[in-house]
Amino acid sequence: MYLWKYHFNYGKDGKSILSSRADRNVFDKRRDHDIKREAVLHIAAEMFNKRGYAATSLDEIAKHFGISKTALYYYVKSKPVLLQMCYELTLNLCEEIMREVLESEATGIEKIEAYFRGVIGGILKTGPVAIVHEFATLPEAAFDSIHKRARGLDSDLASIIEEGIADGSIAEVPPKLTELILMGANNWIQRWYNPDGEKTTQEVADCFVYLFINGLKARSKDDI
Repeated sequence: MYLWKYHFNYGKDGKSILSSRADRNVFDKRRDHDIKREAVLHIAAEMFNKRGYAATSLDEIAKHFGISKTALYYYVKSKPVLLQMCYELTLNLCEEIMREVLESEATGIEKIEAYFRGVIGGILKTGPVAIVHEFATLPEAAFDSIHKRARGLDSDLASIIEEGIADGSIAEVPPKLTELILMGANNWIQRWYNPDGEKTTQEVADCFVYLFINGLKARSKDDI
């Protein structure tokens, strides 16, 4: 039983529907406040990932949209809070997908594939949000909460791997080490993926499954 609720729809060419260029005009239209704020989060995350948090200023983010830094403060209170919001938006998506996966009756390997297709498709479809290696710069008040939520996802994935080993769908692998490898490979996609590049989001998800998920499958002696 495959879980394709989170096998996202893409643009006609299979590219991410939201790109940096598309976001530039969001403040020229009478859009909802939340839509504008989410656009800010996507572009901020893209800049944080490509340039680094320290090298990205609120002035640059405001300039991207053609608005003043003062106007930007209407949507985000500060750069640390902006980083916090990026993490929270990503965690909301990942936790929603994980809940659906955990509640399903699929095998362990099917759950893992569904989770990563959902996360890769969701994040790359809507635009970059996930931030790589910036936990240390989070506001102190938010650090513990966000870190706890991220570790919760790690624990859930490791449990699914253990479940897959038990049901025979996943090979005998070390669950925690396998979880770290999968999460690391998935998180790094945010650093190099270009929505206007050669590969579509669908192709990225397919390649991830082919390289990492298929390698976890339990095999009979006839397959070796």
